Amino acid sequence: MTVYESVTQWLNSILIELQSEFPHPFTILEPDRIPLPEDYPRSEGFPDFTAGGIFSSPNDMTTTLIGGQVKHTKFKSIYIRKRFKLVDSRIDNEKFFEKLARKIHERNLDYNLPKDGRDWKEISVNSGIYPSARDEANVWADYLVNLKLVYIE
Repeated sequence: MTVYESVTQWLNSILIELQSEFPHPFTILEPDRIPLPEDYPRSEGFPDFTAGGIFSSPNDMTTTLIGGQVKHTKFKSIYIRKRFKLVDSRIDNEKFFEKLARKIHERNLDYNLPKDGRDWKEISVNSGIYPSARDEANVWADYLVNLKLVYIE
C-alpha cells in the first residue's frame, strides 16, 4: 500500500467519525479529484457530498539513519470543497475544520496512525486551514489543509 493510499484511508476514517456531528454535506477524500458542483457523486442517505483530493508537495525530505533506515518527512495538501455562500455555512466550515484538526491531533496522541507496515511517527496539520479558492458566486470554496507526515522505513 502506498503512503498516499494509507493516508487517504486514515483521513477518510476520521471524516466518517465526524459524520455524526457534521452530517450534511458528508465529506470524503477522492484521489487527486476536486469535482465541480454538478459532478458531486450522489448516494442514498448522503444527497450532498463534498469531495477532496490529496496532493503531494515538492518539499519532501529524507534522512538516512544509522541503522540504514530512512526517515521520511512528507508534506501533503488536502483540498476539501465546502459550501461558502452563507455566513452560517462559513461558521459551520470553521467548526468542521477545527474538529478535523483536533481529531488528527488526538489520533497522534493515541498513536492511532496508519497500519501499513511503516513506522509512523506523526501526521499533523502543518499550517492554518483556509479557503484557498472560491467560485465567482461564492457558492463553494476549496479549503486547503496542509499535512506533515513523518515515518521510518
